[in-house]
Amino acid sequence: MQLWYNKQRPKKSGRVSLYIQLIVDGHHDQVRISNLEWPVNKIDWNTKTLMPRVKDDPDLMTYNAVIERERNKYWTVIRKFLQRDIEFGLADIFNEVNLYEKGHRFCEFMKNSIRERARSPLQKIRIKESTARAHKSSLKAIEDYLGNLDIEIHKIDAHWLELYANHLRGLMCENTVWVRIKDVKSYLNYASKKRLAVNEDYKNFGVTPEETEPTWLDEHELNALLKLYFRCELADHDRRNLRAFLFGCFTGLRVSDLSRWNKDWVEGDEIVFVPQKQRWTKRAPKPIRIPIIPIARDFINDLEGESLDIPCNQAYNRAIKVFAGMAGFKKHLTTHVSRHTFATWLAMMDVPVIVISKLLAHKSTRQTQIYIHIADTYKAIQMMKMQQKFGNKGFGAKLPGATRAAKRIGFEPVS
Repeated sequence: MQLWYNKQRPKKSGRVSLYIQLIVDGHHDQVRISNLEWPVNKIDWNTKTLMPRVKDDPDLMTYNAVIERERNKYWTVIRKFLQRDIEFGLADIFNEVNLYEKGHRFCEFMKNSIRERARSPLQKIRIKESTARAHKSSLKAIEDYLGNLDIEIHKIDAHWLELYANHLRGLMCENTVWVRIKDVKSYLNYASKKRLAVNEDYKNFGVTPEETEPTWLDEHELNALLKLYFRCELADHDRRNLRAFLFGCFTGLRVSDLSRWNKDWVEGDEIVFVPQKQRWTKRAPKPIRIPIIPIARDFINDLEGESLDIPCNQAYNRAIKVFAGMAGFKKHLTTHVSRHTFATWLAMMDVPVIVISKLLAHKSTRQTQIYIHIADTYKAIQMMKMQQKFGNKGFGAKLPGATRAAKRIGFEPVS
């Protein structure tokens, strides 16, 4: 690898463009160094170095520094191949240098990688548009933390992540901190796969998400929304969004599938489809079959067109927030609440967990167990309401009120 120029093709000014020449296994190629030019008669052909154009040439040191920087860039990449005993050619060097230029700083690498993964034809690295948006939010959080500067990838270690997480905790809840840190580590993993220099110490830091129970609608709340839909005059857009939300409560569809749903999915008394989430897996997707109960059929029959016609995820989330207040109860409605409602009610009706898991298209029943836990807790609460109503004095205990309590439920306490 050396400085190169074409001494046969000087410009009218007598200057030539400067290149780095690479030679691998007898094959050679040249890469131009930015827009650097130098008088051809002021280049030492034997030593491949620049000579001063005038005494104390003010540009000589700067030009030599730029040339050395370019040489070091290529040597850095070549050393990586040599250290790992990997065979390489010119094309491999140019590809790695391209990644090096784009990726030696984390924010720059993450920005380029998000764009690359969102557009990639390769399923194993491609990400959905919604995932790309989430990753961009994580990138924005890092940029804000760094003050719109950047950090070299290899400088991100466990200590740096700990400081960053502590900063985030002053701005957001622990689960959002977990998401932000998870995304940083995800792109550090991706950088490692790209053979960029990373500090493996980053793997020693992690954030544990807080366990939270999903929000779901009880009988009163669900009936209030049904009454709002069937008995009240609503604006067209409110009616469409509430219909989609309630349809999700009785089918368990994810918002990504609600937005894609159309009447072609209806086969007799079932909805048959391949979930959007499953379409991105490496395995051949399997269709899900969800029975259509009569109330879900009412929403289908009430459609003006072939689809549910809901807006994008963010707009839909904003739109459904108002329905709780309109229906007269306080609860934070999101796109997930309808799916959680569907699963929780199935669990409360003692539907086997394996059946619920298949209807929700979960990869394993571990994801589904939380709804069983909610159902058991809810049943226990209802039983305690009975206890509170009829008294918590021991049966037959000779305490004030025990006799009255026993008589109220048709029993005489033992004397």
